[in-house]
Amino acid sequence: MAASKKQMYLYLISHDKREIKTHTYIGASANFTKRLKQHNCQQPGGPRITRRASPNWRPVMILELPEGRKFSSKILKKEWKSSSRGLESRIRKGFEIAYKYSVNVYITKKKDTKIKLLSYLNKKWSKDHKISLTDTEWGKIIDGLI
Repeated sequence: MAASKKQMYLYLISHDKREIKTHTYIGASANFTKRLKQHNCQQPGGPRITRRASPNWRPVMILELPEGRKFSSKILKKEWKSSSRGLESRIRKGFEIAYKYSVNVYITKKKDTKIKLLSYLNKKWSKDHKISLTDTEWGKIIDGLI
């Protein structure tokens, strides 16, 4: 009998250090808070590729993968990484995956962003810190129309 899949988080983090070529990183973890601390060298265990930009890694988007799901976090992570380049493209791909697999999305609330999509979403925050999107809005985000 196969073990039930535990709750996981797929995440997109970024930094703004211009001298470092790689500005985004996509990862997976059961404990996102601990993993972000590892990326920022505040705890041992982070991947070597993210050390040069520490302590500047900031969360951009997190996909919450439920316990007992029928799909693999490794497959979703590979899909997210291999089919998108650059921050805005990776955000759109994250929304596409979230919509396809019906998972919760958490995004950064950043007012001084130059990314059109994040600016659009910033205007949609409700008082209870949620964003509700219609199917049409989901489609426009995925298709790059917003």
